[in-house]
Amino acid sequence: MLGNKRVRFIINPISGGKTKAEIPALVQQYLSLPNLSIDHVFTTSAAHTSFLAKECVQQNYDWVIAVGGDGTVNQVAAELIHTPAALGIIPFGSGNGLARALNIPMQSKKAIIGLNQSKVIAIDTGLANGIPFLNVCGFGFDAHVSAGFATMGTRGFKTYAKVSLQSIRKFKPENFLIEMNEHTASEQAFLLAVCNGPQYGNNAYIAPTANLRDGLFNITQIDAVNWKNILGLGSDLFQKKLHQSVHVKTKQASNLTIHRLNDNYVNIDGEPIWFKKTVKISLQPLSLNVLIGA
Repeated sequence: MLGNKRVRFIINPISGGKTKAEIPALVQQYLSLPNLSIDHVFTTSAAHTSFLAKECVQQNYDWVIAVGGDGTVNQVAAELIHTPAALGIIPFGSGNGLARALNIPMQSKKAIIGLNQSKVIAIDTGLANGIPFLNVCGFGFDAHVSAGFATMGTRGFKTYAKVSLQSIRKFKPENFLIEMNEHTASEQAFLLAVCNGPQYGNNAYIAPTANLRDGLFNITQIDAVNWKNILGLGSDLFQKKLHQSVHVKTKQASNLTIHRLNDNYVNIDGEPIWFKKTVKISLQPLSLNVLIGA
């Protein structure tokens, strides 16, 4: 029976470049379950976000609702993995990859109303050199664009697309040594994405058949992108057909190690993080409780 729950909304005031000032009033108006003890906090930094989520675990909150983009969701969720607390999402980011994969409405009002009929399920999470990720851990062009996007003064799909198109001409494939499924392979790839969920966000499906609950990563490798194949790859990306392209290699694994020639950025759920040249990636089965629509 629902009720007698402690609920905290952790609100990133700057994610997605949109105001969140109305969120507390919307919660009061549309979250109608009985016997809820609700508080909300606006964050001041990534460290503050993590602190607030950790505090929820220590104080036995039942639901912890991340209000923001994929970065905010990752920061909150990282503290909830392997705990009873359930992650909820009110999407406010540029891509909202995990929220879309969980069929959470993009409109704040609808997402809040959806909490009234929500249920808790467990999903897999990943670790990259001990750093949690929920959705995608990306290398090569993926990470390069993530790093470029982070420096832009504006957010959103248009900005992301602009950074991507500007980078394609000058970005060169990278060399990787990949240890996976008791096999080691030397690969040169334009993009290498280790996917727990199916999409980056904005319905761009980098791994259309990925399943958040199957105990496996879907690995998508694109060896080259040029002006001859870019339109086809772009179309496949948004039509859930990328895994069928002749330009794409796909594999599955629960653990892998990726060696690069140099330290460089890795895209962790949309955020560029600097990693050493060797990255060990492992899957944690059904390790995070999340709220989804009934």
